[in-house]
Amino acid sequence: MKDSIYLFSKSDRLGSHLLQYISIVIYAYYNNLYIVYEEDKLNYTNSVFVKALLKYIDKHNEKFPSKNYFEQYKNLNIQEYWLNFEFNYDRNNLFYSCDTLIISTQVVYSIKSDLISYFKKYIYQTINHNVERFLPTNYNVPFNPKKTILLHLRLDDVKDRNDYDGEICSNYYKNRIDNNYESIQGITTNVGNTNFQTPLAKHKIETCLSEAKEKYPEHEVIIVTSPGNYVIDYPYKCIRSDDESYDLFLLCNCDILILSKSTFSLSAAFLGSAKEIWCPLWGHFVCTGLYTKYDKSKLNYFF
Repeated sequence: MKDSIYLFSKSDRLGSHLLQYISIVIYAYYNNLYIVYEEDKLNYTNSVFVKALLKYIDKHNEKFPSKNYFEQYKNLNIQEYWLNFEFNYDRNNLFYSCDTLIISTQVVYSIKSDLISYFKKYIYQTINHNVERFLPTNYNVPFNPKKTILLHLRLDDVKDRNDYDGEICSNYYKNRIDNNYESIQGITTNVGNTNFQTPLAKHKIETCLSEAKEKYPEHEVIIVTSPGNYVIDYPYKCIRSDDESYDLFLLCNCDILILSKSTFSLSAAFLGSAKEIWCPLWGHFVCTGLYTKYDKSKLNYFF
């Protein structure tokens, strides 16, 4: 019987790493497992949010007997780490674009809840306290969190992609999860090219903004997005920094939040304090339990 699980990185950016790290932490918390990690092999350890997670893990691990938990992992390659979750997968069909979905879905099955609700209930307060401890002195909130609608735009390296109908992949994953399909990998190849990060179509954003502004008429709309030489075609103040952890810090400190079709913005739903969230649906989000029979968060969804 396994008494530990291994925390590992992937070849991606901060948002995907945080989703993977949080999923593993939730799984370990629920199943009472020691979390093995090698800090020098993890990505984004300079981020305040990863520091907070590792601090949480260190405290979590203190309740376990003292022994060499790493011994069973030292000779494994990265693909073999999947075995530590006891997931069902085809080694010959394990492809990069679906690795996060495999992890998050199997954690959903284990805890029988969407990941955000479970994280908020059992883990968030400690992580949030740790974030405050590690905050750089130059991190400040340049708006009133109680009077702001914060909109995240996913641009940067995907700015030239066209948006797609998120209902296609969302309903596909929802159907598999609601019917407890064990295997998740490979699904994206069956639903066409409709499960990846893109900028949201302008009419979708304007619909969300209209709903949010009608509900919160005295709130100011502010955009958070990455820096770059491209036009932001909205009449709102725009914050663009070179520090993605700072951008996430801002998204985590706003009452009203409109997410983008990106795992980065989803991290703010886990780690932030928003009281109301508009959330676009696509496969990666649904595989955290949102929009499924396990959903307890009930965010404002749109496709």
